[in-house]
Amino acid sequence: MGEKTEEDYEVVRQIVSISSINFSRKSLAGYTELTIRPLSDVITFVSLNCLQTKIYNVSIDDIMDIKYSHDDPFTQICSDPSKRKLDYFLSKYQQAILKNHYDFKNQGEIKIEVPKEIQRKTSTKTTFKVRVEFSIEDPVCGIHFIIPDEPDGLKKAHLYTASFANSARYCFPCIDSTSARCSWQLEFNVNAEFSVISSGMLKEHTLSSDEKHKTYVFYLEIPTAAPGIGFAIGNFDTIGDPSKNNIAYFCPKGLSPLLQHTTEFLQKVYPIYMDYLNMALPFGDYKIVFVDEILTDYHSFASLTLASVNLLHSQRVIDQTLITRRTLGMAIAAQYFGVFIVPESFNDSWLVVGIKHILFLLFLKKIHGNNECRFWVYEQLMKVYKAEHQQLLPPLHLKDKSQSYPLTTGNHAYNFHMDPTLTPPHILELLELKSMLIMRIIENRLGDKVLLQNVVKKLLSLAWTNPTAGLDRGNINALLSTQDFLKTIQVVSGKDITDFMSQYVYRPGFSNLHFSFAFNRKRNLADITIKQKPLHEGEKFVGQLTVLVQEIDGSFSNIIQVEKNDAMQELNCQSKSRRNKKKKIPLFTGEEVEIDLSHNDQDSPVIWMRIDPEMLWLCKINLQMPDFMWNALLLHERDVVYQHKAAEILPNFSSHATISTLSSVILNNKCYYKVRIQAVYSLAKCISISGDPTVSEDILINLYKKLYGSADNENITKMNDFSDFPLYFLQQEFMRAIGKIKDRSGITTPTIVQFLTQQLYYNDNQSNKFDDSYLVVSIIDGLTLTVPPRADIKQEQTLKHVKHVLPKIVTLLNVDKKIPSYQQIVSSACLRFISKLIQYGHIMDNLKDSSIFSGHLKRGQALHVRLTAINLLTEFIKNENSERDLNTILSLVEFDPSPLIRGYAVYQLYRLPLFLKHQDSFLNTLHLVQRLWRLLNEHVDFSLRCHLAQLFYTLYGKSTPSCVPTNNW
Repeated sequence: MGEKTEEDYEVVRQIVSISSINFSRKSLAGYTELTIRPLSDVITFVSLNCLQTKIYNVSIDDIMDIKYSHDDPFTQICSDPSKRKLDYFLSKYQQAILKNHYDFKNQGEIKIEVPKEIQRKTSTKTTFKVRVEFSIEDPVCGIHFIIPDEPDGLKKAHLYTASFANSARYCFPCIDSTSARCSWQLEFNVNAEFSVISSGMLKEHTLSSDEKHKTYVFYLEIPTAAPGIGFAIGNFDTIGDPSKNNIAYFCPKGLSPLLQHTTEFLQKVYPIYMDYLNMALPFGDYKIVFVDEILTDYHSFASLTLASVNLLHSQRVIDQTLITRRTLGMAIAAQYFGVFIVPESFNDSWLVVGIKHILFLLFLKKIHGNNECRFWVYEQLMKVYKAEHQQLLPPLHLKDKSQSYPLTTGNHAYNFHMDPTLTPPHILELLELKSMLIMRIIENRLGDKVLLQNVVKKLLSLAWTNPTAGLDRGNINALLSTQDFLKTIQVVSGKDITDFMSQYVYRPGFSNLHFSFAFNRKRNLADITIKQKPLHEGEKFVGQLTVLVQEIDGSFSNIIQVEKNDAMQELNCQSKSRRNKKKKIPLFTGEEVEIDLSHNDQDSPVIWMRIDPEMLWLCKINLQMPDFMWNALLLHERDVVYQHKAAEILPNFSSHATISTLSSVILNNKCYYKVRIQAVYSLAKCISISGDPTVSEDILINLYKKLYGSADNENITKMNDFSDFPLYFLQQEFMRAIGKIKDRSGITTPTIVQFLTQQLYYNDNQSNKFDDSYLVVSIIDGLTLTVPPRADIKQEQTLKHVKHVLPKIVTLLNVDKKIPSYQQIVSSACLRFISKLIQYGHIMDNLKDSSIFSGHLKRGQALHVRLTAINLLTEFIKNENSERDLNTILSLVEFDPSPLIRGYAVYQLYRLPLFLKHQDSFLNTLHLVQRLWRLLNEHVDFSLRCHLAQLFYTLYGKSTPSCVPTNNW
């Protein structure tokens, strides 16, 4: 892939006018007018990106019926019928992408011939206007129409632009690149009952003389790339932000009470970003529109966020509140870095994404606290580690943009890292998380968080310098490149991070470090042994790690240098032997606590240690310590990440001391709730693996009764009161953890099933001001975990109790259809329970049929239920080799209107593959190959095609499928 060629022209202003919309036909029509400024003396053609549109006329200035060609490279990607293998498809697909890629070649799907009389003007650099009249009907992507399957569905209909890589060309003719920026005028003529919310500021809003139509005109003077232009049209409710008159929120009709509650917290969010960046919202005004069937939780455009309607919730729903707040907090951060400042190319997107996440972490810390922020970072670190452990991610940035990175290991279908349309969606998500982790490390290497803040401010300041000067090359300062970022860091901080970039940004990988230590009595030293166990060949960690040693005289920080794969470091202990010392021990926080040291080595002052506690490296720390150190750490340390690690590790040392420690943490309401949750699961594991007859499920059940039992009688669970949120989240996980408990034979005892059944039957939410749907789900999930995999004599009583609860589950499923729980999550849990009974052959009646799952796939069901049904049906297909149900799933992929449903269906088919390449299967047929190949070559959105390619690779590899005849397709 070559470097971008020098442009012959640039667009300085673009008008998009939508004059008619027909929801019944899913169509719209209008025109676009681009003001072109010549950059060279001779311009013979103007190229624009444009897909799935019908062009009626092209004119330049006053010259009508201009000649043009319109080529769609995605109509049939692979035209040679003799080559039906993924390798061939991927090469042809990459060629189709590059053919009209503006960042590398100045051409597009539409090639417009410039008349001679216009060519004469180009030498004087006189601007000219290109006008294209077009229409779109039944779009496959880019613009999404929502028409509910209801008698008055058209009244509730709406449409919106879908934001994903290279999708602007599916909405209107344009230059579909983040590096081509201009000012905009957006005009819409719609029926009077509809509203229009668009990028830009609303300048005109008029009603026609017959009062049947309204016209909206929006202006966006800040130069913005076409991918940053979005709009939504429909019958919306609206509310304004009480603290800002330039901010408004919208949702489909009838949901305004949920909208009010969902968005009221946002007035606390804007000042967080404004204070940190010293800058108001970059586009002046801001709108959030909640829409249905959106592909991701939110899409970002200039001054506009389109968010999933499933983020809306009432004040009674606790769980969704946290999810929604985080999502909208990230969406607002994206207005600064993601829309206003954009990457110069996809190769630089790690920068914008990383800085956006730094802003988000600031929000998370301010709104939810330091513990929640730190633990979220830890969770993302572990996600990236697991991904790297399974498959090698590409580098975040390629110094040579012509280079493609071959993903030679793992299950990737794509061998490229130069365009988001060629990268699977789940890999893009992981790269975003890795970008955030890298940016945190950069922040630390600068030595002062204020320095990164100053770098970010400097970038915004450069971009904001005369931002409306769109005639000055589209405000080139708003394009962020890796090299510019490094220069800015050097200017602001005087530091050079080139070596760091070479190790972590220009190369892939994730370090895997193992540590153990022994106390040297003679020299009062801790001898630390370090072993690097690379996940992939060639990976090596080089750098300094912080080691915090908790000693009897306090917590002491040490720096160790890691360079070799196997090494040993000596740490001087600052405390002497603890013999004859009776005093409280000061922690790192300054707090002094009493710690039971009776199990420790009396000569050693070391109580525990933590390595890289601030998670400032891309590495997995595997630390070996004795059980008494992990017990002490869990009980007394204030670092929630290491407390969680301790709780996770302690089942490896299952003993009465461990059980006592875990029990104490579970009951300690001062302990971080996610540490307590891990302690619950770890205690359940200890009970399961213990050979001690005195250790039983009663230990965990009795702890539950202490926390949630009635004051008069612990054996009776008190009425629900979720005012203590941590206790509420803990209660849910108690149900699932208790369901996981098995005896030494791997059998769930009847006691556990009876306990969970009682929780389900006697759950009382009458006096609770919060919704209990998630608690009910957790109880059903716990019961699902108790279903025995076989019906032998040892499990007869357990199975009898499990089957006894089935009528209650079916009743809940039916009630949830008439009186829906929040997003019908109770239905999803009921389906999972029934699925487990079917899977293990415990249902032999009319329920032993996939129809209970396929019946919940239909549009109109809650999204949560549809996704669950897809997941369970694909499990059923895999277990039963059901060709009929496979056809049902593939029909969803082919015909379902929701892009989310289509993509998720394909994702589940390769997450739970029907078969693997070169493996015989009843489902491995020529018909399946033909169907998937046709889908791959059809006009589908880029995200779905990535999923389809991954599925094809999982089933058949990159060569021709074995079931395809060699002489006849």
